[in-house]
Amino acid sequence: MEENINIIKSVGIDQREEIIVDFARWLETASQEALVYGEDRFAMMSASMAEAMRVNADELARDNLKRQNVCCSRPAR
Repeated sequence: MEENINIIKSVGIDQREEIIVDFARWLETASQEALVYGEDRFAMMSASMAEAMRVNADELARDNLKRQNVCCSRPAR
């Protein structure tokens, strides 16, 4: 898991956005499968999360970079 996080941190914004959208697609698939098995609540939550991720993919892809820049630009105490 740590390795995956480091990979995501090391790629550019476009690649991050692509990863987020791919994960949203995976969640949508999981949501549809959950409906087949009668897991309505899980399906609804997964679909909602997928939609939120897809709508905000660009902002989410840039968000971590902004945080890194703020952390790195702070003067040492």
